[in-house]
Amino acid sequence: MFSAYAHAHAISSSIISHCMMLKRNLAESSTPASSIRIAIVGDVHDCWNLDQDSKALQFLQPDLVLFTGDFGEENVEVVQSVANLEFAKAVILGNHDAWFTKQFSRSEEKDKVQRQLECLGKEHVGYRRSDFPLIKVSVIGGRPFSCGGKPLFRKRLLSARYGVKDMDESAKRIQKAALGTPQDHFLIVLAHNGPTGLGSDLNDICGKDWEFEGDGDHGDPDLAHAISLLKENSQVSIPLVVFGHMHKELAYGNGFRKMIVVGTDNTVYLNGAIVPRVKRLGDEDKRSLDDENDLSSAEPNGTRRAFTLVEISEGRVAKISESWVSVVEDRTTLEEEHVLFNGS
Repeated sequence: MFSAYAHAHAISSSIISHCMMLKRNLAESSTPASSIRIAIVGDVHDCWNLDQDSKALQFLQPDLVLFTGDFGEENVEVVQSVANLEFAKAVILGNHDAWFTKQFSRSEEKDKVQRQLECLGKEHVGYRRSDFPLIKVSVIGGRPFSCGGKPLFRKRLLSARYGVKDMDESAKRIQKAALGTPQDHFLIVLAHNGPTGLGSDLNDICGKDWEFEGDGDHGDPDLAHAISLLKENSQVSIPLVVFGHMHKELAYGNGFRKMIVVGTDNTVYLNGAIVPRVKRLGDEDKRSLDDENDLSSAEPNGTRRAFTLVEISEGRVAKISESWVSVVEDRTTLEEEHVLFNGS
């Protein structure tokens, strides 16, 4: 599929932007395609550049971009930059996005959590649903600011904004958000952390990698409860659950985490937290992008940027891949692709 993009680096950014706009205008007047591509940006942790990430995403051509949160320690500037991204998107804030603020400010000066929420507006899907009718996708948001495990992190924030005081209320809010989802839409649950019940080993998808005794399942019990309620009581099909928080690279050099679990009912649970998601290109890497040009000291630093791509075909998850895109000035190249799941 990516061979079709081999010549993308030869096209200027302005032409790409024009083509993107034309594509969206055509989509508005035509039947949505049966094939959908979703790009997931895992925990950012300050590794975001609107210009370079926009170029990488223009290369990948997703129909929708999902962000799992943790943009920085209440980094309003990064969140505003993400809000300025010109792609259809849905966002959930993580625990680092409420790192200092324990309750909303009562003064005229707004706290940084409130400012982040205002930057994102309706694109923040915490406890709500966002429908994308052109591609027939609906995104249900989990609990914002999750830190994983049994404690309800930032109780005062959750109570003041959402009226949520415990895990049971949280689960019901998530379930309520899904009610009324268009029947022909592909449903995605987007949360900062994954649900309980997906394993307790340190390398499991939500397993504690910093403790080696006791229950290592660090998933969110309210998310697990909400998913169960939706499947059992509301008869809602949930083909994909996307989250982050639990980084791919384990603590203490213990290797890497399992990033995908497929449930017995074929729900795909996907952890997109590739951290750090940006790596600088070395001189050798830059030269390999264009053997005909001298890319030595005059060439500005390029980067590799990580995305998890989900290909949806005929209402099911067909393929998931960890993709690294190199960006050097206006040139973009698929540097690495690791297929994590193949549903064919």
